[in-house]
This record gives sequence, C-alpha cells and structure tokens, in this order.
Amino acid sequence: MRLLDRYTIIDRIGSGGMASIYRAMDERLDRVVCVKLLRIELEGSGSTSGRSVYQATYSHFLQEALTLSRLMHPNTLRIYDFGYLAQSGRPFQISEFLDGGNLEQHVRSRGACDSEETAAILERICGAVGEAHQHKIIHRDIKPSNILFARVGDYLMPKLADFGIAHSNVVKRAKLGRTADNGGQDLVPGGFEDETNDQVSAVTLFSPRWASPEQLAGSPQGPETDIYALGLVAVYMLAGRPIFEGNDVRGTFADRIRGDDLVTRLLGQMEFSDATRKALLKALSAFPEKRYRSSLTFFDALRRTLIGARPARPPAAFPWKKPRADITMSVEFAVPAMQEVANVPPPERKVAAGPARARLVDVDEKLDLTFPSPKGTDVRFRVSFLPSQGNFRINIKGLNCFIRAPTGRPTPAIATDSDGAAHFVSTAWEELGTVAWTFGQAASGPEGGRVFRLDGGEMMIASSQATQSVALFLGSERDAIILCRKN
Repeated sequence: MRLLDRYTIIDRIGSGGMASIYRAMDERLDRVVCVKLLRIELEGSGSTSGRSVYQATYSHFLQEALTLSRLMHPNTLRIYDFGYLAQSGRPFQISEFLDGGNLEQHVRSRGACDSEETAAILERICGAVGEAHQHKIIHRDIKPSNILFARVGDYLMPKLADFGIAHSNVVKRAKLGRTADNGGQDLVPGGFEDETNDQVSAVTLFSPRWASPEQLAGSPQGPETDIYALGLVAVYMLAGRPIFEGNDVRGTFADRIRGDDLVTRLLGQMEFSDATRKALLKALSAFPEKRYRSSLTFFDALRRTLIGARPARPPAAFPWKKPRADITMSVEFAVPAMQEVANVPPPERKVAAGPARARLVDVDEKLDLTFPSPKGTDVRFRVSFLPSQGNFRINIKGLNCFIRAPTGRPTPAIATDSDGAAHFVSTAWEELGTVAWTFGQAASGPEGGRVFRLDGGEMMIASSQATQSVALFLGSERDAIILCRKN
C-alpha cells in the first residue's frame, strides 16, 4: 500500500492497544520510516462502550500528532507526516523509524542497568519530559516499552515515544468500572467520566502497572503524574523488574491511592542505598504535591545518589552489538570472491561443477546479501527460510529496494517454493539487477538431498550437509551461491 503518494508499506513490525505499527519506505527521501495506524478495534476495552473508547482514542491519536509536531527535543520521537486512509478514513502518522528495540526488551534480555546506564537514559528522557511540560503537555504513559532506542554509531540513543494519551481532558469524577485484565501491559479504559457527560472526554486510558495514584483515582493530573512514572521507570532499570509485579496489578490500586505504605515496603525489599531509596520515595509519593516539581529536579536528585555530583557522560546507555555473524555477509556483484562485513562470516566452501563454481554457505534461518548494481549503488536483500507444509519456502526481501517478478509489480518481498527469477528495483523504479533461484531436484540414493544443475555440471547437496538448500544466481554470472541449512 502507498500512502500520500510517497510512503510504501514494507511490513508490519508490531501493534499495541491503540495502533498497528508498520515499516515503510519514504520514496522521496529514500529512507525507512515508521507508520502508526489507528486500530479499528481497541484491545483491552473491557465492559466500557467500545464506541466511546474508540472516539476517545481517535481524539488522542490526532492530538498525539499535533503534540509531537511541537516538540523539538532530540530524545523525543520525531514525527514527519500525517494522513488518512482513503477508503476507511483511519488516521495514520509517519515518524522516524527506530530499530534499536525498547527499554523493556533490553532490561528483560540483559538484566538490571548499572548506575551509569540508568543515569544516561534518565538524563535524556527527563530532558524530553521537561520540554513537553514547558509546552504544558503531560505524557501520562511513560513506561519502559515507550522508551525506544535509535542506533547512533556504536550506541543506542533513547527516545520518548507514544504521546497517544498526552494532555487529555482532566477528569473530575471517577467511576471505577470492571475492565479486562491484560497483565497491566497495555492501555485500558478506566471507565472515568466528567461532569460534562461528553463521551469523547469521558474515557481516560492508562497502563495499570505504570499509572500514578491520581490516574487510578480519576483525579486531576499534572506534571507530577509524569514524575511518578519516571520514578517507576528508574526502579525498573535499577532493580531489573517493576515495583508492581504479578498478575493482580489491580489489587494494588487501593493501596497506591491511599498512601505511601505499599511503595515504602516494596522499595525496602530492593537492594538500594538509603539515599537512592529516599529519592525514589519522593518521586513515588501517593500525593502529587509531595513529589519533585520537575523532571530535571528529580533526575538531579537521583543522579547524585547514583554517581555523585558529576553529570552522566556516556552518549547513550547501551553499546550496539552487531547482528550475529552467521546471518550477515556480503557478495560482490560479478566478482568471484566473497566480501566479509562481519568479524566471522558464515562458513563458505567453494566447489567446482564443470566450468561453473558454486559457493556453499551454511546459514541458520536467513542471510543478508549485498552487491553493487550497474547504477553504482549497493543492492541489499535478505533470503529467509520459511516453514511450510511439504517443501520449504524462501522469502526474498529487499532491504533498500523493491523486488519485481517478471510479470508482476514491484513489491517489498517475494515468498516462493518454486524456481524463478526477479528484478531488484529502486524506489525510483529503476532496475538494479536480477536474482534467480532454484530448489534443485530430489537426489536418488540412500543419502538423499538435492541436485542442482549448474552451467555445464551438477552439484549434489546430501541430506547430511543440509536438510534444506537453495541456489541463487546474481546477474549473468554462472557461479551459484547455494544456501545450506540444517534444521
């Protein structure tokens, strides 16, 4: 699908309670962007009227685009464009594409952050929150999954995202209705309504595990609401787990609203210094007037307990690790030798088959390939093995280009289980080169395997070498690249 005659959808990369997320190509500027499309049906709507929830979310979605357009902090997600689908009228946002994961994923995979990493992330996120507060914008949904990372050189730079429920109408009267429990991860409607009885403003959304007491109670919210969330995020980074754990997150609501006893007890069970615990308790007070007055004040107080008076120096929190070496490589176009781009390339064996030569490459599930096109630009594409009933399939996907079957239109990827060929096409619809592939034929004999007919010879890949194999041909070269995979 093409949006605004400029952005072409490549694939879907995720979804949340409010929207589905896609990766797309900006054809004018030749860059990858992110498309956020409002969902037709919202997750976690519970017993609240679905239409009321959707109307409120629709309003929040439009407001988010306007909110992001006003913010300039380098650690706030940048928005590029906005529009509506022609047929359904569903709104979408175009923003920068961040491929470094999010804070929740990093903590789950790596464990708790050390003091330097925590300070480095908080300094930047608190700065982004501070700018939003200067514009009288309250985020209201700060949590680890909304802190994304962009790859910048050898580091991952944190960015605050998802202003979908920011700066909404203040609710005046709480009606705590029953809602579906989803583990406290996604946004859910709290069933609040105000005195105006306006359905759109009557519904407020929050993330149960990361919500402030005033959000849970349906009370007015201000900058202190975000301070509370920043305190929860700080605890998560330092402890490696959220302070409110377990499936019965809603069972903590009353205690969180009533006072500080629950938070004091839970923090006392974590291995923090007295100074750090004191700083966190002030941010996590059940009473907004007792919290820090600004995000930067909170950061400065916590930083002093973690690393002293000096500011955090690392340009970002996490060093970027290159992808696994066994799935990344590069092939020169029309040149026999392979060109390494990783420290240890996939195992490769060169075998003669008559006048042609074959390069056998052991792969896991996918292989990235690069070759320079006659136009002088590198063509990057990925071949992935896909599960299938009977014979396996492969997916050939352009990473910086499109791919077009001889009788088809350009598309981001082709999935196939039969022999064929395709052209690589630039975002300006120029042909950049060709790729052909063959699955060979079943080999006879006790060993089994596949037989590939190359130019003037045959090559057999026994089952002991690979349970799945496919041969690729780039351009007009007779040499084949045979991908060998063992399940």
